[in-house]
Amino acid sequence: MGYFLISPVRNFSHKPEAILGPYLKPGMKGVDYGSAMGYFSLPMAKLVGEDGMVYCIDIQPKMLHKLNDRAVKQGLSGIIRPVLVKEGESLGFLNGLIDFVLLFAVAHEVDDQPKLFAELAAMMKTGAVLLFAEPAGHVKPAEFSQSVQLALQAGLVKAGDPQISRSMSVLLRKDEAPFL
Repeated sequence: MGYFLISPVRNFSHKPEAILGPYLKPGMKGVDYGSAMGYFSLPMAKLVGEDGMVYCIDIQPKMLHKLNDRAVKQGLSGIIRPVLVKEGESLGFLNGLIDFVLLFAVAHEVDDQPKLFAELAAMMKTGAVLLFAEPAGHVKPAEFSQSVQLALQAGLVKAGDPQISRSMSVLLRKDEAPFL
């Protein structure tokens, strides 16, 4: 499945630079949550440049190994940081550091979505944005809406409705740090 996700044919419906370009600038720190082999991660790295960083989070070591190989071949290994997450592990080391989060066709595979959105919100800086998209046809609109509600409950606010081919999508923003 991973090789299908990085197929050049996918560029017909999901052009990474067009999808990500409005949100990523040089020097930013981004997260590709559920990065697999890096279909979006490598273009993210090019957009943030050598002064930026892209944390590529996945649960499958094989996917991250292939992503790392691809990053080395493209001269992006200094920008890409593969992060293997095992069940129950925290990503707290990223709290308050991230400018942009991509959550593309992943949330529906996560059992504990409230925890997912809380963790993503925690890693975001004030003003950071999260681009959340799920595949239309695979995820029902009601399920997507429920996921969006969980993101809102985690403290994010709706910031836009980007149009992405064959996807349901929303842009979410972290407006301010929560009171402790």
